[in-house]
Amino acid sequence: MSYYLSLDGSISIYDLCNRMKINDSGDNYRRVKRALEKIQMTGIKSEGAFYHKDKKQWITKIFGLYDGVIFKGEQLEDDIIAETNLLYLGDIYLQSLNSFYIKPIDYDYLQSLKSKIASRLYEILGVKFYGLRNKREKFICYRYSKLCQLLPVTPHKYISLAKQQLNPGNNELRDTGFISKYEWSENSKKDWLIYYWLGDRAKEEMKRVDIKGIDSRTGEYLPGPKEDTEEFSKEQLNLINKLVKMNVSKVTAENLMKSNDQELIEKWIKAINYSNADDKAAYLVKAIRENWQFPEEYLKEKREEQRKEEEIRKEAENRLPDFWKERLNRGRDKGKTSKLLEVVLEEKRREIIKEWIGSGRIEDINSK
Repeated sequence: MSYYLSLDGSISIYDLCNRMKINDSGDNYRRVKRALEKIQMTGIKSEGAFYHKDKKQWITKIFGLYDGVIFKGEQLEDDIIAETNLLYLGDIYLQSLNSFYIKPIDYDYLQSLKSKIASRLYEILGVKFYGLRNKREKFICYRYSKLCQLLPVTPHKYISLAKQQLNPGNNELRDTGFISKYEWSENSKKDWLIYYWLGDRAKEEMKRVDIKGIDSRTGEYLPGPKEDTEEFSKEQLNLINKLVKMNVSKVTAENLMKSNDQELIEKWIKAINYSNADDKAAYLVKAIRENWQFPEEYLKEKREEQRKEEEIRKEAENRLPDFWKERLNRGRDKGKTSKLLEVVLEEKRREIIKEWIGSGRIEDINSK
């Protein structure tokens, strides 16, 4: 028998938007509805991978998470018009929830992660770490190629580039305590292993999951709507003021800041100058909300900036004394360089930028 949840009273679609910390605009309202419908239409194929507690056996079956979604105003099977939004959970999914075969996500922590790779790694590693709770080993291992498929990101051929790709996310998870450390292992020239060790935050999440009764902890993982009492940071206020100067209303600018990635807004404030739109303010708002592709001329300039930045980085490394070059090579092998070395590299980088601006090789962006 299926089970339904009311999505109209205490858990309305607007409430879901607030819980996910996105604005409850009509566009997001429609997106949530489409997401519910897509989940209903998505099938899961289990070949002995799903354990049915009541039947005490591993299941080989194709099933869905939802049996049906009916929105307010639509007709039910008995010709009655639905007065609320109804979500019918599939039997196997419901059995899994009732048996507590779940690993909740700390949504506040997930939202706090700045790197997209860190966010996805948190979801992937959290499930695997939960499987370690009764084992001696307190680490898990992934092949780089496999991890790229799961994230998903395009794999690199060289380990130095692979580390540049994943280590910002790895470092954020380490610095926030979800993992205690990570290590790369060059087991072959074409593929490598990455080891992750449990951090204090992951251990604490596992302890909370082991306490039965998810109903008493729902708010802990998916917080309810809160009053907007938080102030914007100085950086965010600066971006809001820039949007207002571009004829975006203050209310709209603040809503964009609340519901979109800050880096995305920063990029579009620059990228809008490469657009031929008559109403740049309207174009800018829609581009941010719908995550449009950046103008090609802007992307070309960004690629050129990245190329120059890479030249500066290589030149800075070439100018290091032999002692620091050895420290740099050892740090790369370990996947981590010392803070002091980073300071030395930054000094060299500034020295090169100053020289190249003076020679006209690059432009001083502060003078534009």
